Amino acid sequence: MQLIPAATEMRFIPITAEQVPCALLCKLVDKTYRLTFNYNEDYDFFTVDLEINNSADNIPLVYGEILHLNKPCFEAFNDERYPLPVLVPLCLSGDSIERITYDSFGSIVKLYVVDRPASGGGWT
Repeated sequence: MQLIPAATEMRFIPITAEQVPCALLCKLVDKTYRLTFNYNEDYDFFTVDLEINNSADNIPLVYGEILHLNKPCFEAFNDERYPLPVLVPLCLSGDSIERITYDSFGSIVKLYVVDRPASGGGWT
């Protein structure tokens, strides 16, 4: 597991399970992204699609990324098209949970926006 540096500012994307399915525009550093959230009722998990939003149309980057607790979204992708901040579903309430469920998403599990370490060395 990777640890978030102690001095990291914690912001989150205000979304709850009741809002899903939905799409949100989110400005991250210098780009606006469209995040589309879906829920799979059969297997109780959430997904997110990521697109770059611009005035003409959306540029698709990732479809169907499954949200995993404590795991950064889109971590398999690392180029200039992807957000500089890291989007990470976290439970910071102190509750002991093992995965994201419909009941926990948006209540005790939030999708945090965490700045990447300045060193470029990744998470420790």
